[in-house]
Amino acid sequence: MQLFQLEHIGKRRLAMLREILQARYPEIDRQALAVECEILSDWSDGYHHDAMYAFLRAATQLRQSAIPDITLQIGDRAQLTDSGLLGYAVLTAPTIEHAAKLTSHALNSSQYLLRTKQSIGGDLVRTVFSVVHDAHPYREALLEMSVLAVWRCIQAILPTGRAAVPSHVTFTYPAPSCADMYRELFGCPVLFNQAHNVLAYPDAWSQQAIPSGNSEMIRICSAELKQLLGEDYRGHGIAARVKRALVEHPNICRFSLTGTAQQLGLTTRSLRRSLAEADCSFRQICLQVRMEMATQYLTATNMPLKAIAYQLGYQHSNNFYRAYQAYYARSPSEVRAAMRRPVAG
Repeated sequence: MQLFQLEHIGKRRLAMLREILQARYPEIDRQALAVECEILSDWSDGYHHDAMYAFLRAATQLRQSAIPDITLQIGDRAQLTDSGLLGYAVLTAPTIEHAAKLTSHALNSSQYLLRTKQSIGGDLVRTVFSVVHDAHPYREALLEMSVLAVWRCIQAILPTGRAAVPSHVTFTYPAPSCADMYRELFGCPVLFNQAHNVLAYPDAWSQQAIPSGNSEMIRICSAELKQLLGEDYRGHGIAARVKRALVEHPNICRFSLTGTAQQLGLTTRSLRRSLAEADCSFRQICLQVRMEMATQYLTATNMPLKAIAYQLGYQHSNNFYRAYQAYYARSPSEVRAAMRRPVAG
C-alpha cells in the first residue's frame, strides 16, 4: 500500500463530500448525483474502482451548479491525519523543510494526480503544482482543493499554526465566482490567470523545528501505526509501555533512555532496572521498534531510504542499512523491491 495512492485519497474525499452534503445541503439529491458520477450507493468508491475520479466528477458538477466553493470546503478540512503513516512521519520530522521534502516525494512518486516542484529564491519557498494529463478535465477542482489542503497541512506543523499565512498564491485558471473565499481561506493575495500554480511562503520557516504540541494528531496517526506493528505494543508490561512511548511521543523520547523515562514518569535508573527484570534492555527495544517502523515505512510509503534512516534517528544512512540487514537478513532495498514486485497470477 502507498499512502498517496489514488484510491486511498479518493475514498477519504468521497466520504468528506458525503458528510458535507448531508450536513449542509440536504436539498441536493445525493443518490442522483451518485448515479450520474458513477459512485457506489454508500459513497465509498466508484463503480470502476476509481474513487478519486468519481469524487472529482461529483465535485466538478457541484462547483458548476449548486456549490461553487465545494472543493474549497473540502480542502479547508484537510488534516495530516488523512495521510496515515505519512502524516505520522511529517508530524515527527525534525524540520519544516524535511517534512516538505517527504510530502513532495510522496506525491511525485505515487499515483496521485498532482505533481509538485519546489524552488527557493528571493527569501521564498515556492511550491509549484501541476496536474497530470488524465486529470486535466478536473484541474480547477483538483488544484483549489489540493493547494488549500497542502497549506492546511503546512499550518499544522508550523509553530504559529493557523495564524501563519502564505506570501502569495497563484493559479493558472480564471478567477472563479468564489474568488473572495480563496483570499479569505489563504489569508493572503491570491492571483488568477497566472503562468503557474504556486504556493509561496517565507524560506525562514524551512529550518524551524516542528512543535511537539501536536499530540492529538500524533496520537491518531500512531494508532494506525501501532495497529500495524501488532500485539507487542499493547498491554501493561514495561516493555509494551516503552514501545508505546517511543511511537506515541517520538519528539520527547527520541529513542533515548532519558527522554523515555521522563515520558513514563520514571528515573532512568528505575526504567533500566524494570526492563532488566523483564529480561530485556532499552537498547534491544529501541532496535526492535526502529526496525519494525522501518518496515512499515518501506512497505506503506514512498519515503526515500535516506529519509527513513533520518526519521528513525540514524545520522548516517549506512548505519541504518547495516542494522536492518543484520536484523532481518534482508536489506531495506530488497524489502521494498519485494513489495513492488507483481504477484504471479
